[in-house]
Amino acid sequence: MKKYFFLNSLPRSSNTLLGTIINQNPQVSITANTILTDVFLQLLKLKNDEIYQNFPDEKSYNNIIKNVFNNYYKDYQSKFIITRGPWGTPLNLLLLKTILGIKKPKFIILYRPVLECLASFIRIEKPLDIELKCHQLMDSNGMIGKNLWSIKNTIESKEDYIIVNYSDLVNNPKNQINKIYKFLNIDTFKHKFENFNQFTANEIQYNDDVLTAELHKIKTDKIEMDEIKIEDYLPSNIIKEYSDLDI
Repeated sequence: MKKYFFLNSLPRSSNTLLGTIINQNPQVSITANTILTDVFLQLLKLKNDEIYQNFPDEKSYNNIIKNVFNNYYKDYQSKFIITRGPWGTPLNLLLLKTILGIKKPKFIILYRPVLECLASFIRIEKPLDIELKCHQLMDSNGMIGKNLWSIKNTIESKEDYIIVNYSDLVNNPKNQINKIYKFLNIDTFKHKFENFNQFTANEIQYNDDVLTAELHKIKTDKIEMDEIKIEDYLPSNIIKEYSDLDI
């Protein structure tokens, strides 16, 4: 029987690197950004539909959600699944604990300062309108904004979590990986921290051809700190607007 854990993280904080390392262990799989949180959101919207309200079969409805979760990861061969997504939002926490029956979910929070994440996006995507792109990323449904909300709610709700900082991961990956194993009560594994492969999960790789840039391609010869000077990529008003949002 699979056991599930949850990765709350900001994009551009070395999610792909963490997954690449952890997934060397055949017992553990960190997923790519999951679509499940969006699937559940759509299913929850169905409760407002006239058809459901006319015949509110709660038990059958909950069975759909339970089976979607378990079936989605059915082909993963690992015993431990670390699913990545904004699982810490109030709605997703409620879903995990009530319908899915995960009473005490464990969260790994992978964190990098917000402005560094924004600057990293701008550097790699090179948008024509930097301010517009930043606001889109920081929107409540944006890639950074939604995940930041999830992280903050996980902390404020006093869930069971550990924080892995981006700088600590790249400077001392072995220490941080073992910290994660200890928190999750998983046996340690001898990982490679240089000359490894690109990220795969369930024998699938990212297809960044559909994106505006290669957001998930990492250096595989060795792990290095991604030094970034935010003033080189972000205008001063953006820096001022989003400078006080960190956890």
